Amino acid sequence: MLRPVFQNIYSFGVRVANIGISDRLTFHEKKKTQLLNVVVATGVPINLFFCTLNFVQEKPLLSIINFLLFSGSIIILVINSYRRFLLSRLILTFLASVLFIIEAVYFRNGGEYYLIANLVVIIIYFNEKKYIFLISLFNCLLFIGVRIFIQNSSFVYGQVPFGRVIFNISWSLLILVMALIFFKKEQQDYQDQVEEKNKELQELNNTKQKLFSIIAHDLRSPIGQLRNSLDLVNKEYMSPEMFKQISARLSSEVDHLHSTLDNLLRWSLNQFQGIKAAPEKIALDELIEKNATLFRQSFETKNISFEYNTTGLSVFADPDHLMLVIRNLVSNAIKYSYHDGCITIRAYEKDSHIIIEVTDTGMGMNEEIKTSVFSGSANIVSSNGTSNEKGTGLGLKLCKEFIEKNNGHIWLESTEKKGSTFYAAIPSSS
Repeated sequence: MLRPVFQNIYSFGVRVANIGISDRLTFHEKKKTQLLNVVVATGVPINLFFCTLNFVQEKPLLSIINFLLFSGSIIILVINSYRRFLLSRLILTFLASVLFIIEAVYFRNGGEYYLIANLVVIIIYFNEKKYIFLISLFNCLLFIGVRIFIQNSSFVYGQVPFGRVIFNISWSLLILVMALIFFKKEQQDYQDQVEEKNKELQELNNTKQKLFSIIAHDLRSPIGQLRNSLDLVNKEYMSPEMFKQISARLSSEVDHLHSTLDNLLRWSLNQFQGIKAAPEKIALDELIEKNATLFRQSFETKNISFEYNTTGLSVFADPDHLMLVIRNLVSNAIKYSYHDGCITIRAYEKDSHIIIEVTDTGMGMNEEIKTSVFSGSANIVSSNGTSNEKGTGLGLKLCKEFIEKNNGHIWLESTEKKGSTFYAAIPSSS
């Protein structure tokens, strides 16, 4: 029975804390404003209570001060709702300082201790050095002046119970503790962000170094072979018949080169611009047939049989993205398949998604490689294929990113020396 009550109170507190919060504010400004809203809003019922209590106990001046604090809190929340944060902070600082000093001088209720809490809040909340200096100096002078006055003067306008003094001192200390906790958390969050950024930069730097290595070796090699072969033909050191004999291997190298360059280009664009999907209805039969045509030479080179059964299914995805995913999954299956192996693609519908399976009977993966393939790390892991084919490791990373941008997900199952199956779940077009 009490749970809905607490949930409503919590929801109301969240709404109050987020008064004036917008996406245009920086992370730190949001946190500062939320804490200010909470502190001010908490003071609303407290000041209203003491305003009423002091009025009943015939302490009109103290009741008026509490009413001014109550009204000031409401005004500050209203100003925050209009995102005039500097104005609200200035009003809070000066209004609270003046009224707390009046309470301390007239009633000796410990109100001067709020100035210490106010001082810490000033340093945390204000970014402008001139405001920090002037308001801090103002509060310090007020505190020192009040303590000297209380120590050397017997003037008292009215007495308050000692419990009220203890409450004011306790509440000021609580505000001080909340401000210090906030400051410490801000520093920790900032440190965590710096460490996370450093980690990301290190991973990207490792990726960059690997990509340079790929460009320096894996891309130059097939281009160099093709250039040398063509040079030999042009200089008539190699007959057209001899060139025809090696053309199948050169064609395979060029296909690998094209796929690698395409993956590098798409990866680079994703790093700088992000991926944007333009989904539409796609017939899987037609898409798989296009991929089969692209890899016909590679199938023949390893004598791999290729079968697919998509049973006329359609998906709702970006055609270019899905084409790249299927191409990379099939290319990966060919790379790690043994001679005379088999690659199978099948699709079926499950839970409003089309599950596409790409299965090979190749070398499979160990647990370490399986874990790293679709990990969130920028580190790229790759190994040579069954015929020592080179790879960048970018293809499967791109598959994951493209599938997720199309509201799907991808995973794999693999057993060493038996083969692997990659699963891609994509929204159905129906």
